[in-house]
Amino acid sequence: MTRILVIDDDESVCLAIERLLRQHDHVAVLANSSRLGVEAFDVSIFDMVMVDIFMPEMDGLETIKDFRNRAPTLPIVAMSGFRFRNTMAPTPDFLGMAAELGATYCLRKPFGSHQLMAAVNACLGEKSPNSCATEA
Repeated sequence: MTRILVIDDDESVCLAIERLLRQHDHVAVLANSSRLGVEAFDVSIFDMVMVDIFMPEMDGLETIKDFRNRAPTLPIVAMSGFRFRNTMAPTPDFLGMAAELGATYCLRKPFGSHQLMAAVNACLGEKSPNSCATEA
């Protein structure tokens, strides 16, 4: 069984991902902050990491950079549902930033179960990773 670290401050997102991963014979370890995710990473071995970009304390971009430095070949999925509201300014491409920092695959929230499993399968080598292809 593969072990996947899921870091997201939204408990409902974590539980939904955990349930889906379990249905596909993966073990999900949940962390509701980057700090807790880094602590889990320090004491266990993971086949893959999924990290939300916007969280309190240490954001997901910092977390991706940290994991990439520690484990250069570790598959990392960046997730984000952040959108600026009430502005005419161009929206920064945070998932693109995640790709530049080393995310293997990116998912834009909300994503469906098929999109999640496509990302997991791509990252775990069941097909070629999309080099952080963003899913709508």
